[in-house]
Amino acid sequence: MRSSAAHHEIVVPYGHESRVLRVPADNIIWVVGPGNAEPVPDLPAAVQAAIRSPIAAPTLPELARRHGTQTVLLIDDNTRSTPQARILPVVLDELNAAGVPDSDISALIALGTHRPMCEAECVEHFGQEVMDRIRVENLPQSPADFVDLGTTPLGIPVQVSRRYLESDLSIAVGNIIPHMYAGWAGGAKMVQPGVTSALTTARTHLMAGPCVYDILGKIDNPVRREMEDIAARSGLKFIVNVVLNGDHEVVAVVAGDAVAAHREGVRIAEPIYTVTIDQKPDIVVASSYPADRDLWQGVKPLNNCGMMVRDGGTLILLHPAPEGIAPDHPGMVELGRTPADLVCELALRDELSDGVGAATYVALDQTRRRVHVVLVSIGISAAEADRIGLQAATSFEDALDQALARHGEQATIGVVTRGGDIVARMA
Repeated sequence: MRSSAAHHEIVVPYGHESRVLRVPADNIIWVVGPGNAEPVPDLPAAVQAAIRSPIAAPTLPELARRHGTQTVLLIDDNTRSTPQARILPVVLDELNAAGVPDSDISALIALGTHRPMCEAECVEHFGQEVMDRIRVENLPQSPADFVDLGTTPLGIPVQVSRRYLESDLSIAVGNIIPHMYAGWAGGAKMVQPGVTSALTTARTHLMAGPCVYDILGKIDNPVRREMEDIAARSGLKFIVNVVLNGDHEVVAVVAGDAVAAHREGVRIAEPIYTVTIDQKPDIVVASSYPADRDLWQGVKPLNNCGMMVRDGGTLILLHPAPEGIAPDHPGMVELGRTPADLVCELALRDELSDGVGAATYVALDQTRRRVHVVLVSIGISAAEADRIGLQAATSFEDALDQALARHGEQATIGVVTRGGDIVARMA
């Protein structure tokens, strides 16, 4: 490594902490991350205003009159940055004003195939006020908890949560960020994969897995259309979505129709999360924040940032992963280095026990076969990473030294400060 005078220090998040990265100054060609748009001055007022002036949808009082008052809120889990503890009390107050008492409202954590949240995690993410006012429950995930609604236009089997379907009024509360499977998170994505079965999720994710480079950041894509078809046929009535800046401050709130309101939110989010680069460097150094609980979440920043590396280059991903690779989807690890085409074939023939894990494996492979991936992790050992064709290092310094040895002391370097929520475009 060079002397300290020849290094640029860059602070990036690493789990709940931060790391100072010392990168050779002469090698850096760009440093990028989500933008810092001005936050709303009064979040409760912004949520209230959006709900009272919904986009392309009836108001909450009208929806309650038309459909009834038994209400389920679809809310995201703690793998997402939505400030639920600040948003949900306003949503509850607005429902009360619309004639829906707290006793008629419950919240369903839209886990998809994620693990259930414990009580302490719920209090932290949703707030004690919400936990005291309404019933909050994890999505029931056994096969009997889902109802078969046929298939989508592209043949995806639609199996949706019985708890969600039995409600009179359903409202999805989440945030809008780039997403490799849906183009953008938010909107109908709270239904699929949020409250659909593992089979439905596996099939939509298998559609997306080989195409994540084409889907990320593009709202008009076949997987998004499937998700919106599932949300419409299952009866999602209303959404409340927020757009955050790079500091996780709310800059906008949209509410109303699951498609029209979501599109308005994407319009606001695009300039915040889209970064423009004029060159793909030899080495990209990236923080996986905020998708850093395990590699299951970390595949998103791995692909987001892997797209920014030249073919044959190196991605150094600072990824703490305190819960390891994929504790909820061991099938992803068991696939090891199996060719992705074979994995897709086996999954579509239902010959794999974990179709969702297979889909994420295929998505991971899009970057793994293009670039050398090194994880700087406290939760994933070198041996564990090697099982799925990756490398793990104990320190950033070691990872960078190895990358410079591989590509030469003059190798170009790009730095992504928060890789979980970005989409790159070439200038």
